[in-house]
Amino acid sequence: MSVVPLAAIEGTGLTDCLTEAELAVSRMHRIPGRHTAHLAGRVAVKLAVLDSTRRSTRTLEAREIGVTQMMAGPEQGRPIVQLPAGIPPCDVSISHSQALAVAVIATAGRVGVDIEFITPRTTAFIDEVFTASEQAWLREFGIRLGRNVDDVWSLGWCIKEAMVKCTGHGLRDPLQQVNFSGWVEQEVVGMPWICDTPTSVARLVTLATPGSTAAPTTGLIALSRGYAWAILHGGPGSRPHRGARSDDQQ
Repeated sequence: MSVVPLAAIEGTGLTDCLTEAELAVSRMHRIPGRHTAHLAGRVAVKLAVLDSTRRSTRTLEAREIGVTQMMAGPEQGRPIVQLPAGIPPCDVSISHSQALAVAVIATAGRVGVDIEFITPRTTAFIDEVFTASEQAWLREFGIRLGRNVDDVWSLGWCIKEAMVKCTGHGLRDPLQQVNFSGWVEQEVVGMPWICDTPTSVARLVTLATPGSTAAPTTGLIALSRGYAWAILHGGPGSRPHRGARSDDQQ
């Protein structure tokens, strides 16, 4: 995982790791905030890949790592990592909210990440996104950990978004079609950005997904630094996107 503050992008050398094609795609975003978020997401992907391959027999340069996206189909917009020949493929997921961008990669299976700046959610939003059993579980989780309702619903939204990315469901599908009935959890401590503040909460989880015959969905959920976080992995049953073998984003 790699986290990049948006404030670190403009006026720094971080974007030197991007290819001309990646910069050109980023310039298509006319809204300044979206442009910066896009750049930060691309940089986060490259940093995550470099970190993953740092023990490899071959040292990669950032510009050898391409970041593009699926251009059509139900997963249109899903990012794809393009790697030189001989480097194992990886799946990637990107998210950004407010001042942060995050990227997570997996060399087996599928990965989904979502971060959300914690904000109030309406009753209509809650009823549209969550099933009755999900609402009950999230409320119980919040009470058990002493977190407020804004924390709970923002975290639930992150879990749903990460599940959508992890399972490959199109973002146009109703989120109640991608559901969970709870999870088995284990506390996490000492992870940078996620659980390194006194008020942080982080749990490793295995989601209970009713009716699913796929490999278990596992990962990490957290509340930290004013954000909700969800990083989920779909297991080894699915293959990561390989992309084209070139130097050529969500």
